[in-house]
Amino acid sequence: MAAKYYVAVRPRINENHAVHKEGCPFLADEEERIFLGVFASNHDAVKESRRHFFSSEGCLFCSKEQKPHNVKTMTNELVEKELIPAELEGSSLFYEGLIYCVN
Repeated sequence: MAAKYYVAVRPRINENHAVHKEGCPFLADEEERIFLGVFASNHDAVKESRRHFFSSEGCLFCSKEQKPHNVKTMTNELVEKELIPAELEGSSLFYEGLIYCVN
């Protein structure tokens, strides 16, 4: 289904300009965005946005196409290959805190 896409004039912290679908809660105000057009996919909208800003990426919230969908699968494969131990030794609070630091 086609949707209207916009690119933010202001870059994010990582210096990339975010491409948003209409209705995204992170869409910039009208004076701080450029209308890209109506596209069937986020990928096409990002390609168009690179005509305005070379460093453009899809919004992580409204562009599900660019979200990593196999993170859980990759983690399970690492556990199976014993690169990550299935049972952690020591205090679980320590490891929970460590995971929060990494993320």
